[in-house]
Amino acid sequence: MRHADSETDREAGHQTETFDGELVPDARGRTRRPEPDCPVEVALAAISGRWTTLVLRELMVGSRSFSDLRAALPTLSAKVLTERLGDLTARRLAVREELPGFPSRTSYRLTPAGLELRPLLIELYRSGSALLTEQARRDRLH
Repeated sequence: MRHADSETDREAGHQTETFDGELVPDARGRTRRPEPDCPVEVALAAISGRWTTLVLRELMVGSRSFSDLRAALPTLSAKVLTERLGDLTARRLAVREELPGFPSRTSYRLTPAGLELRPLLIELYRSGSALLTEQARRDRLH
């Protein structure tokens, strides 16, 4: 942990800052407001948008055609799927590949950067499950 409690800070009445070395391993995370180069903000932006996590989940297993994705997520509209795939390709988390043959077909797959999101999605699921369990426990008590 890092403590920023110099004599100058104490004299000025500044609060002592404590950073957890695992939670904030470098200066990019020691910001006082959201910054575009903060790794947490970058990760959150990567998974932002309704349906994005589900599209990522489907692509984690490998290349999928547009129709495969539509079949896996039947209530997701073609318009929103197109938008999410466009967002993922724009962020260089997925690539769009034209498949040979007629009629023309496309396939999408995650880039190495997109595959890096797997542990984040796993941890979000685990954390969400724990929160739901705690919420159910509180609801039973009240």
